[in-house]
Amino acid sequence: MIKFFRKIRQDLLMENKTGKYFKYAIGEIILVVIGILIALQINNWNENRKLQHEINTYLNQKLENLKEDRYRLIEIRDVRKEKAEKSKYILDIGIENVDPITFTNTVYFVLVERHFLSTIERNESSTTKYYAGSQEATINNLEQLYINNIKEMTLEENRLNAFSENAEFSLWTDGFLVDNRALFSSILGDMDKSKFKGKVPELILDSNNGQKALEGIFRRNELASQSLIVKLNKLIDINQQFIHEIEMYLN
Repeated sequence: MIKFFRKIRQDLLMENKTGKYFKYAIGEIILVVIGILIALQINNWNENRKLQHEINTYLNQKLENLKEDRYRLIEIRDVRKEKAEKSKYILDIGIENVDPITFTNTVYFVLVERHFLSTIERNESSTTKYYAGSQEATINNLEQLYINNIKEMTLEENRLNAFSENAEFSLWTDGFLVDNRALFSSILGDMDKSKFKGKVPELILDSNNGQKALEGIFRRNELASQSLIVKLNKLIDINQQFIHEIEMYLN
């Protein structure tokens, strides 16, 4: 092709057709410019296609992470509801009036803390933000809102966990867990009341071995769980919005 254009230029110069030569030269420059523009356009198209593929891969992974989060959030919320209900039940009828099996199972259930760890933060392999358009900005804003609410909830979870650890320590030092070692061992080893063949060990509880600490544990779990349930429901809603926006973008 280059040889072809060179021959045309040489023929025009040899025939002293200067005017036609300049017109041809200008035309050739225009063709070169057009060729460069086309090449740049193709390159941009390829780059945009690769970038879009990266965005789709990134968002598909995030979508899976959000669905895992949703399952975990609902599970933890339901546990929090149960903790609040069980704690309220014991406080309403009075610790001294609860049967040993229900009481022991509830103490164990309430003291075991569960925490939400988002797969968004745990599995994030790239912090690159590809988003530029209005729909991408909506996704980005939802992600930031989601993460901020996770941090807020985590702070309250950590406070409750610290309280539970201190309360459990008090139950050891006050003697409650030592005094009731036989009761906890027998019940937690077999959760089905109907399977107890011998007499259930008696619950040893008084003001000297941790009754006040237990009342504090139940009251704290009743109130803190209700507050956390509100935050968990909010996170579930944001999670659902987040999933919806990503699915709309990908489709």
